[in-house]
Amino acid sequence: MNVDELMPQITLEQAAAYYGVPLPELHRAGAETRTRCFLNCGRTQETGDRVLAIKTDDPAKTWHCHQYGCGKGGNLISLCDLMKPGPNASGRPRADRFKEIAADLKAMAAGVTRQEGTSPAAPAKAAPAEEPKVNVPIAKSENERARALVDLHRKFVVDPAVMPPAASSYFRRRPFLTPEVCQKWRVGYLPRDVGGEDRSGGTMRGKIVYPYSSETGELLTWFGRDPEYEDKRRKWEAAGKVEREPEKFHFVKGFHRGIELFGQHALQSPDVPPKLASLGLILVEGPNDVIRLDTLGVPTVALCSNAITREQAAKAAQIARRAAGGVVTIFLDCDPEGEVGMKQALGYLAQLIPVRLAWTSNMHGGKFKGRQPESLTGEEWRQLFAFLTDEALGNCNHPYS
Repeated sequence: MNVDELMPQITLEQAAAYYGVPLPELHRAGAETRTRCFLNCGRTQETGDRVLAIKTDDPAKTWHCHQYGCGKGGNLISLCDLMKPGPNASGRPRADRFKEIAADLKAMAAGVTRQEGTSPAAPAKAAPAEEPKVNVPIAKSENERARALVDLHRKFVVDPAVMPPAASSYFRRRPFLTPEVCQKWRVGYLPRDVGGEDRSGGTMRGKIVYPYSSETGELLTWFGRDPEYEDKRRKWEAAGKVEREPEKFHFVKGFHRGIELFGQHALQSPDVPPKLASLGLILVEGPNDVIRLDTLGVPTVALCSNAITREQAAKAAQIARRAAGGVVTIFLDCDPEGEVGMKQALGYLAQLIPVRLAWTSNMHGGKFKGRQPESLTGEEWRQLFAFLTDEALGNCNHPYS
């Protein structure tokens, strides 16, 4: 069977129906169809409703997931692998799994509408009520090993001079991550081996580690950024994307990041409302954006994603009403993925609260195209601040000016 000849004959809807997978709402965006993730890809929470980008008119149905920390992609074969019941191959089926999917495509092309055993004709059993998503502070965890990680930051290295090359380069490219700033935010590099038998923080070793705190400042979890990610990704792409895609950020399984906002604890200070009165609650993508803007005196919160969840939108609106003049300012990365997330965030937030944009690739004469908030210089922030406060107040009479 030649799967390259079969794939153009199959539609996304046909493949999903064959495996009994209900498709979420599909949104057409140019040559792509955007939708919420419906794949059996190991995700632990709902995604935004436009994170999957599928070229449904492409004979191979190429696709890519823009969910923060995911980045999976492929063609119709990989989509089928992640929809077909049974253990999958993370979208890279081989051997018997590949043969089974090829046989499925042949059946679809022949007009078979449902794989045996996946018919939804019988009434579906009522799904059990979903338990509320809650993140328990590490100090209150039932797991003794988790409780022992409260002071993990004491093992961090914050001096680039004594880090391995990849980690050192990561910090040197971000000069705002000084030792003092790292200590304030409890951020640093966790060595792979500090000697002895201490292996606490195992999945975070060799990574740049960040804390995720609750609104009241209690530590909820640690998460890590691989400083070797860019190099690993280049090698993965050069090898034909055969193996599993490298992981950029690693979150502990079971942590519900979609109900939290990174940096939320720093908004409890009484000096925050005056600072944000004319700026609104500034919403960025990643932890480095929050930390960089904090060094410029700007309180912000991050999605830790380029897609917002309904829970995050509701939380952002609540915080904005309390501490930011009742407005949310979207400040996601000024790149194609960030602008897709910006449009989704606009849709979610505008239903709850007034919302505006700090930048897009076409605003400000296009000077910020491709940029991230973490890369801003002090002078560039002052220009953006003047734009935002002029728009809101018609002047720059504000603590930052």
